Amino acid sequence: MTTNMRMLAGLMGALVSAAAFADCIDGMREATPGETQYQKRVLAALKEALPAPPPNWTLAPVREPGAVGGFCKGDREGDFEIRLSASYSYRPPKEEGDRLYAESRRLQSEIDALRQLPPDIAKERQGWLDKMSEANRASNRAAKEGNKELARQKDAEAEDYSRKGREVRDKYLAGIQQQVSQLEARQKTLEYRGSEVSVKLAANERNPRSPDPKAGAEIVVGKLPTPKSPGLKVHNVRVVVEGAAGKREQIQAAIDKEKLARIVQ
Repeated sequence: MTTNMRMLAGLMGALVSAAAFADCIDGMREATPGETQYQKRVLAALKEALPAPPPNWTLAPVREPGAVGGFCKGDREGDFEIRLSASYSYRPPKEEGDRLYAESRRLQSEIDALRQLPPDIAKERQGWLDKMSEANRASNRAAKEGNKELARQKDAEAEDYSRKGREVRDKYLAGIQQQVSQLEARQKTLEYRGSEVSVKLAANERNPRSPDPKAGAEIVVGKLPTPKSPGLKVHNVRVVVEGAAGKREQIQAAIDKEKLARIVQ
């Protein structure tokens, strides 16, 4: 790290500390030995509760928080949440990947075919575009002849023909959009390149928010909400699993709820 970078890092740290201190009317305190040991113990238990990756899955290095600290003097001992997050990656075997890719291409062909204007609609649209081109040419001639009023009139006609051509196309596309959306949704689930699923664990979470059911699921053991004075005790553990439904369910099914329950005291 260069001298300038070290100075910048030190300045940012000082600013963060100053901001935190400003929020504490009675000043700040360091973590107690009990809080430090409590955080280490709970983090180890949360990490142990992460499921082993199923076949063809890998688990990226687990992201752990830094040491606990930065409390106001008036904060009760243990009044903080502990979080852990992990990322699971699935890579399909070649045969499965090839099959999924072929299915994705087939669905894409169906989508492309649907978006292709039928001959009668394409002919109607082209008729308006031809009129637009003719009006544009007339506008150019009028402009060269110095007839500005006629040029503006033809420009307006060209724009109107263009609009009518767009309307013909857009009306058709709107009519097939539901079919296209269904095919695209099926295509998205194939994930022939692989899938990513994130797992987030939190002990004594303060403001839990349920995930969108379409994108995630949650497991809760213990009692929520967390008490205002939790002490050095785990009252609840919440797990949020996010990713594509099919693959998310595999990781969710591998989570051992009994291990989570043993963390709660």
